[in-house]
Amino acid sequence: MSRHSPDEQLDLLLARAHEQLGIVVHDALTSKGGPPELHDPDRALGRLLASAHRQTATAVARRLAGKRKQPGHSPLPAPQGSAPDGWGKLVHRPASVRLKYRADALRVSRTYWPGDLALILRDALEHVQRLSTDLETERLPPDTCRQITQMSVRIASVRALPDSSVPPPAVVGFDYLETVVHRLSTCALRLRTVVESAQQLLDTELLPQLLAGDVSWLGAAEVALDLADDLDLAHREAAALAAVVDEIGRASTEFCGADLRSVDLDRVDLEGVRWDSTTAWPAEWHDRIWRSSLAAETGAGVFVIGAQSHNRSVSADF
Repeated sequence: MSRHSPDEQLDLLLARAHEQLGIVVHDALTSKGGPPELHDPDRALGRLLASAHRQTATAVARRLAGKRKQPGHSPLPAPQGSAPDGWGKLVHRPASVRLKYRADALRVSRTYWPGDLALILRDALEHVQRLSTDLETERLPPDTCRQITQMSVRIASVRALPDSSVPPPAVVGFDYLETVVHRLSTCALRLRTVVESAQQLLDTELLPQLLAGDVSWLGAAEVALDLADDLDLAHREAAALAAVVDEIGRASTEFCGADLRSVDLDRVDLEGVRWDSTTAWPAEWHDRIWRSSLAAETGAGVFVIGAQSHNRSVSADF
């Protein structure tokens, strides 16, 4: 049985419908070259849908604002469509939109994942766990302080992640690239927050105790345990960020079975795109795509497009 009242269930339904309509409408408009002008019935329908989405947003906002003013009101959970496996998942966005923005999406993802951040934090966690064992024996290896200092430097590289802010969504919601940035920046913010806490604990509490002439073994051991907890959480946050980066990579690479006939490929970097015999390319690109592709290592009729220039000349040499 649902935990929410009929009014709350309606609020959730309206909020989810508003979010999903925004995604569908914005992707439809983007794939056709941007906001519509009233030149033909299809674009007139796009304008009508955009207007309906804007008015729905206003109605939902007013309804929820009124609910918040009522005594005993508790915040509603996020719409189900916002979940990683909902309609908002990047790989479920139209192939034409994903291909149009693939170069920018991959570039942005690399700024948020310059190296294996999860590996850095896992190594730091393992080092602190070994340190805790050494502190229990009240005997430290000679180079302990040097290793801890080096670990602090490596952790600082995680704190250097971009601190970007996402602008408010347009009339029809976030576009594809804004969604990419939003997903990455949200995960990066959580990761930076935890890492900053861990590094403060490391630099201001653990290291000073280890450098003291008379080490407080019990006190240092307690700090090391707290630091291990912070690093464990940071490692899990880094894994969450890595999952978003992987999702962006898949959304920017997997186009098996996609209909790309309406996409202008002149300025699109296709290197690394995976496709199969059911992928529909623009007629003038069909032969060039075949010549510039190799069978994927996974087989099963999947091909990968090789290096090419960003114009109509597609290299057939490998």
